[in-house]
Amino acid sequence: MVFRQGKKLDGNNKLYKYRVKTKRGDRCYWRCIKSDCTATIKTLKRIPVDIRDQHKQPSDPVQLNVDQVLKRMKERCIAESNPVPTIYEDELVKLRNRDWDNDSERLVQRIPTFTTCKTSLYNQRSKTIPQLPSSRQEINLEGKWRETTTSYSLLMETKTVS
Repeated sequence: MVFRQGKKLDGNNKLYKYRVKTKRGDRCYWRCIKSDCTATIKTLKRIPVDIRDQHKQPSDPVQLNVDQVLKRMKERCIAESNPVPTIYEDELVKLRNRDWDNDSERLVQRIPTFTTCKTSLYNQRSKTIPQLPSSRQEINLEGKWRETTTSYSLLMETKTVS
């Protein structure tokens, strides 16, 4: 059995996703993400010590892969300045360029449309963009916001002649 970052692979190669319920020091208590499921895992220093693995739903590895693709999109929205629709399309193209089989087809079919997930992607992007000022006095350009995309200074100095 492997347990890492909220995903568990049991001896029968079934994947389930867990979320942290509580943390106490080195102990962590996990619960299945499905609200009606009672499966839990207790870990000590990231090692499972107590597993109550009676899931009420079948394993869904395709959904776990969909979650990984969406997570990658969100991480790219934070790290890159490319337009959000471009990031979404790039990730879909990566999926289509893999070896095409039934698993790939099911994965692509389960990826939400851009319209469905654009709010969460733009919310991730908004974490890196400063709020718009309400007046000119609030404008304060610092760091990367003072440079163009080619690393030249965006602001030009003006010389006053007396």
